[in-house]
Amino acid sequence: YSALGCLKWDSDDYITILNALDKATQLLDLRESYSDEFYTSLEKCREFMKSEFYEKECGKSGSTIGVFGHTHIDVAWLWTIAQTKEKAQRSFSTVLRLMEKYPEYVFMSSQPQLFAYVKENDPELYAKIKEKVKEGRFEVDGAMWLEADTNVPSGESLVRQILYGKRFMREEFGAENEMLWLPDVFGYSGALPQILKKSGVDKFYTAKLFWNETNKPEHDLFVWQGIDGSQVFAHLNDTYVKKLDPGVVSKTWMMHKDKKYSNIHTSTFGYGDGGGGPTAEMIENYRRMKDGLPGFPKLVMQNAKTTIEESKRQFDENCRALKFTPKWIGELYFEFHRGTYTSQANNKKNNRLSELSLAKAEALAVVDELAFGTSYPKAELYGAWIKVLRNQFHDIIPGSSINEVYRDSDIEYSEILSTAKSITDSALERISGEVNTDGGLFVYNPSPFEFTGVAETENGLVYLENVFAHGYKIASPSKTGNVVAEGKIIENDLIRVEFNDKYEIISIYDKRAEREVIREDERGNVLEVYEDMPYEYDAWDISEYYTQKRWEISDVVSVTPINLGLKAGFRVERKYGKSSFIQNITLSEKSARLDFETEVDWNEQHSLLKAAFNTSIHTQRANYEIQFGHLDRPTHKNTSVDRAKFEVCAHKWADLSERGYGVSLLNNSKYGYSTSEGKISISLLRAPKYPDAKCDIGKHKFTYSLFMHEGELGIDTIKEAYKLNSTLESKELKAQSGSLPANYSFVENESRGFIVETVKAAEDGGGYVIRGYESLGGRDNVKLSFAHPFKSVELIDLQENKVCDLEIKDGSVKFTAKPFEIITLKVM
Repeated sequence: YSALGCLKWDSDDYITILNALDKATQLLDLRESYSDEFYTSLEKCREFMKSEFYEKECGKSGSTIGVFGHTHIDVAWLWTIAQTKEKAQRSFSTVLRLMEKYPEYVFMSSQPQLFAYVKENDPELYAKIKEKVKEGRFEVDGAMWLEADTNVPSGESLVRQILYGKRFMREEFGAENEMLWLPDVFGYSGALPQILKKSGVDKFYTAKLFWNETNKPEHDLFVWQGIDGSQVFAHLNDTYVKKLDPGVVSKTWMMHKDKKYSNIHTSTFGYGDGGGGPTAEMIENYRRMKDGLPGFPKLVMQNAKTTIEESKRQFDENCRALKFTPKWIGELYFEFHRGTYTSQANNKKNNRLSELSLAKAEALAVVDELAFGTSYPKAELYGAWIKVLRNQFHDIIPGSSINEVYRDSDIEYSEILSTAKSITDSALERISGEVNTDGGLFVYNPSPFEFTGVAETENGLVYLENVFAHGYKIASPSKTGNVVAEGKIIENDLIRVEFNDKYEIISIYDKRAEREVIREDERGNVLEVYEDMPYEYDAWDISEYYTQKRWEISDVVSVTPINLGLKAGFRVERKYGKSSFIQNITLSEKSARLDFETEVDWNEQHSLLKAAFNTSIHTQRANYEIQFGHLDRPTHKNTSVDRAKFEVCAHKWADLSERGYGVSLLNNSKYGYSTSEGKISISLLRAPKYPDAKCDIGKHKFTYSLFMHEGELGIDTIKEAYKLNSTLESKELKAQSGSLPANYSFVENESRGFIVETVKAAEDGGGYVIRGYESLGGRDNVKLSFAHPFKSVELIDLQENKVCDLEIKDGSVKFTAKPFEIITLKVM
């Protein structure tokens, strides 16, 4: 666009520009191109425009856009990581060449992963980048290791994204990142503000929310408050990949909603997604527009951090003057790309397994080092974590990349799990070999909760009691139980489950509460298939109209009773289209959790598979686990905002509760949920065709569970979800003498709702880190007791900087955790 093309033809600004151009062209001598007379007239024309137009007519706008070059490089998407390494080199080389020609040119890039690739593959280019960073012209900011998805990764993964991302930028470039740069991510977790604040990051930038299908953001400058009450400054933009021309500048300023709070806004320029970055033409356009053409804001070429900090300063000042502060509390739900909670199911499963396996390996490596002086495998664990973080990029873990990307990620996940298993097995071998015991079953429990229940061990199916959290026990397990499956009924002391002829559930009777869980004349565990044909963005989207075409998987091939004493149920085989299904539907001894161990050979096209439970619970809100806590969302469709949340993200559980009773739908590898009044569903598989025609086609194994609980949502749901996701380790021991006790817990937790989730070595090598969070949304007086005689305990932030000392007394430390607060300790 020309500047004139952006203005109304009868406006004063249009006429001012047109008259200036008309007068300037009258000075041109075009009789003979490239003659002396032509060049003389051209110089007169330029002098006229400078003195009579740029100096007299421009720069009258009170508004400013801070611009900077940018190349949004997707670490993988329609190309592989191997190709991305080349994209980074080419893009950054172009940046440096343009910097040589244009001294005013400033560029910003956000992802340490890209710089790590350049450092490895082109040290000479990397050295030149570091020189430009020192000059202040090449800005390195963004806070995370890469621009990660924030729906699917665990809380610990998000902490590591920022911990390792900020550390790289600090150590390599001397840059202290204080801004989270996530322009193209598909929704933003309500846990993020606290993670950011406790990582030294107080500003947040994105452009994606303006893609919302239904409700566009009301503000583009606001305070974002997380589920715990932490607040950061949020700066939104209309898009993240822009050219630099009058049309883009005009639209950027027009789209800036909160002009009364700030007269400066931010804009990138450059080609992106596949890299490339700015062109010389864009910088030339900047030179012609920087002074502020009539009807346009002024442009200033400066770092993103500088512009956003100035925007925040003006915002804070005007909020005080206007006595109103725009604020958003909770998640920034993205009303688009809802299929990314489900697409590429095996990739998401591998991510969950990797996160849990590395947590187990780290905790055992700490015990191993304390007990035997074994060197903590820091390099191996760091390398494995970097692979996890890399595969959480916002087009890998959401399931929106080509097939080759997932072939590569399968290899990396295999390496991660192998590393974790090697560390775990080595530590357990030493620990179990040094336990002082008369013999018995050694059981290690990596969960943050004491384990009581039925487990698969080296001795087969057993009932265990009180296996310590983050510890082990020499158990004398029971192998007998009273759960039975007869006719079409499964029953234990707590729950009675009844099926119809299709082996759908028609009744779940809770004997403790004396109530029915399934709504009258309705069913549970209905396997539903929906036509899944989004109008755009195949792997990304589930469109709201998907509910209009629905089928049930009701063709039962065979049913086999399962009666194992400690566990009973039915093995149900089904078929649908070209797909086959096997479910072991089981109830365990003394358990109110009904498990659905599922194997699917999935061969459908453009189909969405869900498991639905029509419950008798009456509530207007459902709760969903997110990182370091949970949040509620509506079960109704009263408003456009409510209707937009027809598919939402959760981690290990979602819950429907009314006063005094509730049901939770748990999982061990799924993330997509939906609720409608008393109906709760979990999304299991999809089958989009673009960009990966093989997405989700093939064999899958996963478990989801329905857990019945008395009272409203509480710690029992959270505990059961961890139990479902945690893998116990066991080994039969003979009588042996050793230096370790028969029962052990690294850290004993006597609080009601505080969960110790992470045990690891400190990044600086001095001491150990213990991280937990308040899980119920209330204040908790916490007492942690340690198995080892630590000399001191520090409260630290998420960058592992000391906040204050805590008193350690009789091997214990006490503190208060606020609602959903993350607490990190360092013990020496």
